[in-house]
Amino acid sequence: MKVAIIGAGLTGLSAALNLKEFAKVKVFEGENVGGLAASYCKNYCIEKFYHHCFRQDAELLKLIKELKLSNKLVWRIARVGYAVDSKIYPLNTPFEILRFPYLSLYDKLKLAMFTIKSRKRDYVLEDNKGVVDGIKEELGEKLLNNFFMPLLKSKFGENYKEVSYAWLLARVSIRSNRKHGGEELGYLRHGFHQLIEKMGEDVDVNRGEIKLEKLEKFGRFLLKGEEFDAVIYTAPIPELDEKLRSALNLPNIKYQSSVCALIGLKDKITDIYWTNVKDELVFGALIEHTNFMPLEDYGEHLAYLASYSTPEGWLFNKSEDELKKLYMKDAKRFGVDEKNIKWIKIFKAKYSGPIFEKGYTKKITDYRTPVKGFYIAGMTSKPNYPERSMNGSIKAGREVAEVLKSDFGLI
Repeated sequence: MKVAIIGAGLTGLSAALNLKEFAKVKVFEGENVGGLAASYCKNYCIEKFYHHCFRQDAELLKLIKELKLSNKLVWRIARVGYAVDSKIYPLNTPFEILRFPYLSLYDKLKLAMFTIKSRKRDYVLEDNKGVVDGIKEELGEKLLNNFFMPLLKSKFGENYKEVSYAWLLARVSIRSNRKHGGEELGYLRHGFHQLIEKMGEDVDVNRGEIKLEKLEKFGRFLLKGEEFDAVIYTAPIPELDEKLRSALNLPNIKYQSSVCALIGLKDKITDIYWTNVKDELVFGALIEHTNFMPLEDYGEHLAYLASYSTPEGWLFNKSEDELKKLYMKDAKRFGVDEKNIKWIKIFKAKYSGPIFEKGYTKKITDYRTPVKGFYIAGMTSKPNYPERSMNGSIKAGREVAEVLKSDFGLI
């Protein structure tokens, strides 16, 4: 049996790993092997977009162990902060949270109770309610404006108004087990490119433009002149041909884009790993990688300035030079002097993930489609809601492979 996998991101590579003993598998990739987890390499490698993992990422941690990379996995308490009017407030210990001046003690208690209650709520019941309305009704204007709004803008950019309240409740539920002093995060020392390279071993990856030339119901699939018995599509849904999307009866899912500046610095900007920014800047989060991983691994300080846009949005469509100027202008608000900057790289992802809009839980895609032998897996699969993650992508790849094996009697 021959299986084509479109997309060599974590989902595609995971599916290939789980199928290669049962079928002849060929992976097709139009851009970067590793997808959003791809790295920029010089004398070291660093992900183009920030990455870390969590203790509850069972699928990812199991795969790391299977690929004999456990000795590279390190866990650190990551310090977080909140920037208001260019001043950064650390928010890691109870004392730091109590000192935060933009929320009253009453608001902080309300926030704590909301976090605890979210663990037991059926978030799907709130899927048709907007996140802004939900926060306003349950927690009030002050918590919305002084706490949640910057987080929403950091995560969804200009799309935050479309987001479902169910997403927030689900997200709070799975991320509310922080330790005293901060959140424990994991990372593969020297980079997740090691995971991608291990996953790609013995997998036939073909680079270049991808076009599904022929799709027949209950038939075979033609891709780059080669016939296949089945296809697993793991790339963004908008990249599928419109007629094919209609034939597959796929939901209309809106995507957001990512724009990220990766900066090499002589000196660090702060002592904090992750700073959410309340100010109206071009970036919504400042992530200092070398406040999380050892400086000696890189020989220079590294920071991400992270933004979200839409494929048609003004930010995504700015040129690289324009973006560099915009990021540097706003970075000066945090004391970043041009003399401190060694280099800057701009990375974009046109379809970095779905917008978890109102009613999104009804749009989560099944692995099977109306066309026998054609499967969909990736960002719109159930394991990637409410948290888009490496863990969710790897799980989606394994699960779609299991579905295919069952359908074709390979197990």
